[in-house]
Amino acid sequence: MTDPSANTDSTAQSLAPMFISHGSPMLVARQSTPAFHFFVDELSKLTDGVRAIVMISAHWQTERPTISTAQRQETIHDFYGFPQPLYQLHYDVAGAPELAEQIAAQIGSETDAKRGLDHGAWMPMILARPNADIPVFQLSMLGHGGPREHFELGKKLRGLRDLGVLVVASGAMTHNLRALDRNEGAIDPWAKEFTNWMVEKIKARDINALLDYRSLAPHAAMAHPDDDHLMPFYVALGAASDDFEPDLLHDSYEFGNLAMTAFRFYDQGELKTAA
Repeated sequence: MTDPSANTDSTAQSLAPMFISHGSPMLVARQSTPAFHFFVDELSKLTDGVRAIVMISAHWQTERPTISTAQRQETIHDFYGFPQPLYQLHYDVAGAPELAEQIAAQIGSETDAKRGLDHGAWMPMILARPNADIPVFQLSMLGHGGPREHFELGKKLRGLRDLGVLVVASGAMTHNLRALDRNEGAIDPWAKEFTNWMVEKIKARDINALLDYRSLAPHAAMAHPDDDHLMPFYVALGAASDDFEPDLLHDSYEFGNLAMTAFRFYDQGELKTAA
């Protein structure tokens, strides 16, 4: 386990917050997809050298921000209608209760000593860190919050770098389950147009436009009939510094319109050093 007081430059870079699109639970089995290889090959490297990972998943919402303080993290199979082998997967990873309690006190959140990892958290991690060698715990989203509220929640996490904790927000750049094409046809234009708009505004660091995406982005309601899966993005965005440098880590699609976009938000100068 890395001592954050002895961080090297490369370790410090690894603490830049990130947003990932976790995709369908079937991603674990779909080994030929670009997204699968991103998680296995790239996310594994991007999570090296950290003390612990705090996951913000679209699948845990509470009235007030809540941090899981369990000693061992239960694998929550919070999905239905998938092949039976997926329900037999378990990610036996340690939590970080003392660290989680410390962070909860710093940001003024509630704690939950029983909450485990939902599939938005354990699914990426079982691919990236199959040996479960980094403690993982979750911070909930706000059940009734929008982009601005989640952006402000992310701001409270900016000090986690000093503790050696990596912020990983797990959601989806597009998420319209009724529109998915199980036959894997051509990418739907509306999904491309929405994602391209988001990428453009992220690269331009246009925070105001991103916070008002629902009114400004093309096909926003089609891309997110319910925008819970986009809210983790705003937590990661808020956790970034004011003068962040965005890095597009991954950009592919599954099922015709499920954008598997991933971004990392470096401090000024870090991106050039990390490249």
